[in-house]
Amino acid sequence: MKDNKLNLLLALYVGALYASNLLGGKLMPIGFGNRGLSVSIIMFPFLFLITDIVGEVYGKSKAKQFVNIGLMSLLVLLVWQLFAINIATATPNVWYETFNSAYMTVFSLSLTFTIASIVAFYFGQHVDVYTYHLVKKFVGKKHLWLRNNISTIFGQFVDSSLWVLIAFSPKLLSGDFTLLSIYSIVIIPYWLAKVLFAFIDTPLCYLGVWWLNK
Repeated sequence: MKDNKLNLLLALYVGALYASNLLGGKLMPIGFGNRGLSVSIIMFPFLFLITDIVGEVYGKSKAKQFVNIGLMSLLVLLVWQLFAINIATATPNVWYETFNSAYMTVFSLSLTFTIASIVAFYFGQHVDVYTYHLVKKFVGKKHLWLRNNISTIFGQFVDSSLWVLIAFSPKLLSGDFTLLSIYSIVIIPYWLAKVLFAFIDTPLCYLGVWWLNK
């Protein structure tokens, strides 16, 4: 049963990771001003939630194992995306005439997201795991909500900063954005939104720990 539960959490973890990368190009009509927020804002906090649940029950090494598996899955996704968008398309066919342009647009954009995510995900998740267990050293097994949210605040800030800086690096280099503007317009709003969702899903952390311990 314990192995089955861990496998289920790992499936949810990798699924949320893939979903946030492949579907993140759509903006929801909520957020700061009229810019909207990516749908991945809802999916991505589950990664931090799951590593916190696993780390609470099985320790830091198992949580880091989840992060490393997530990293490998992103690398696999990157390889297959590169193959899919660069392989020649058979012509003439209805698919090519109707959907190829949209396919290339969507998955080329997802490719950029994936490259940025590999770096941001790795460092953000490791900061989350490290911070979670550092706080646990001070408070012990009490105040699960505290270490869950503090670790997510730091981990999400690192992840959001690295992801946006890498994904928007062409605009930074071209002068379309300054470092100050990209932090104020993109990074800080997205980070605050992720932190808000982390606060909202705190009860799920308690539920997950109880379920994994049961």
